[in-house]
Amino acid sequence: MSVKPRKLPALLTAAVLVLSLTGIAAGRMAVASDTQDYPAASLSAPTNQAALIARGKYLVTAADCMPCHTGPGHAPFSGGLVMHTPFGGLTTPNITPDKATGIGNWTDQQFYDALHYGIAPGRSFLVFPKFLYPAMPYTSYTKLSRPDVMAIKAYLDSLAPVHSPRLPSTLRFPFNERPTLLGWRLLFFRAGPMHMNPAWDEQMKNGAYLTEALGHCDECHTPRNFMEAMIPSKAFAGAPIDDLFAPNISSDKTYGVGGWSKADLVAYLHDNGNMVKGAPYGAMRDMTDHSTSLLPISDDEDIADYLQTATKPQVTPPSPAIKNAAASILRGRTLYMANCASCHDTTGDGLPPNFVPNLAGNDSVTAEKPYNVIGAVLGGLGKWAANGPKMPAFGAQFTDQQIADIANYVRTAWGNKGSADATPAEVMRLRGLGDLPPAAGRAADALGCPRISSSGGVDTVADPGNGLLNTYDGATAATLPNRTRELIKALRANNSAITNVELTNTLVAAYCPVLAQKSGLSLTEKRTALKNFIAAVQPLIAVH
Repeated sequence: MSVKPRKLPALLTAAVLVLSLTGIAAGRMAVASDTQDYPAASLSAPTNQAALIARGKYLVTAADCMPCHTGPGHAPFSGGLVMHTPFGGLTTPNITPDKATGIGNWTDQQFYDALHYGIAPGRSFLVFPKFLYPAMPYTSYTKLSRPDVMAIKAYLDSLAPVHSPRLPSTLRFPFNERPTLLGWRLLFFRAGPMHMNPAWDEQMKNGAYLTEALGHCDECHTPRNFMEAMIPSKAFAGAPIDDLFAPNISSDKTYGVGGWSKADLVAYLHDNGNMVKGAPYGAMRDMTDHSTSLLPISDDEDIADYLQTATKPQVTPPSPAIKNAAASILRGRTLYMANCASCHDTTGDGLPPNFVPNLAGNDSVTAEKPYNVIGAVLGGLGKWAANGPKMPAFGAQFTDQQIADIANYVRTAWGNKGSADATPAEVMRLRGLGDLPPAAGRAADALGCPRISSSGGVDTVADPGNGLLNTYDGATAATLPNRTRELIKALRANNSAITNVELTNTLVAAYCPVLAQKSGLSLTEKRTALKNFIAAVQPLIAVH
């Protein structure tokens, strides 16, 4: 459509205002002197292309880029992971050098703008830049030196291109409109370098750079405000992450890592922990598996030195104990001895060597909030060591009260400094932190597909595991009944006590996102097809 001439002045004024605000939101331009106190290795890019790519690979590993940019069934760096935010699901993009779906056409300046200013090539609406969502931690990457950003690009450009279009995100309105990020950026983002202490030696500078710029540790370990911006005054004080809690890693000697031995902290980062301070799990296990364990141990030593001596100590005592805590702890002890002690030992010392981590003296167990114990009991955990057992899920077996009781016992037993502060209501809330299945997206949300959580809960369906929710991938009208019969048998074998209602809900959770992706059907037709599917599976449930 054409714009009437009398409207042009207003539009031009708006355009000038937007561009001016964008400049403020992006922050000032970086200059060479910004990084003059940085580690020497970050100040100049290698002139040899092979060395430049090698430097870039090291930096990408330190920044832990691959896990976030690799979704289920996707090639490394080709995107497809759904990141869950309070505002909806955000899918990660392809960062291979594919020209159609990746970053193969990005210039050096465009790549630098993305990491330093959080702005991607193109426009999102009229004159608005394409602001990146801060789930991509450009709020930390802005501290990277320009030579290192170019080394990262050189490495990514050296990868094999993968054609992988970005999956749809499920952010709710208005958060799905990128121009709304302008206000957030004005309030909370300032592009610029780290301010290194010139008196620091190279090792301390390196530790600071790895911790704050590349490793972006504060993105998980710093509390956020109601607009999901980090609270700088509480840096590294610990924060919720999904159904777990990233603990205090400041230099505080009681509640942070300042009281750890350096050897224990290095072991946690480089060797998947030990029997003194426990083992990484959840998102932190991804970090250690794909990043810190692959770095030279000297880098992990530098990170430890920085965290233990240069960060602001944060005092974060556990929240007060609940009423009737003693009774809850006593019930929890009985449940622990019957269900947990065979692996974690009656004394909470675990099973050495490297089979089951200790709970006694484990700071993640005694963190400010009880989420780590609750989350582990609800959904289980992976193996600590290759030859060790998995932590099983007890969410379907235990009530909310029982899980709260176990948490209250574990957080206070064996001299642990935690609080008996877990409640059934908190357990129920954490049960409800569900995910959409991998095939889901905006279409699945529109169809009303159920969300999945590790153990079920309010408005979610329990994931039966073993990839069973993928049963209908590629199914046709002819194969649908047989696949349904096999899925019902597998679900009953998994859980002999499963009810017909639970079976139906799980079948719907598996089929709904596949139906949502079918082309050629209107939303009304899809809803009708889902109703027909539910009716059709009832006779199969009755006889299997």
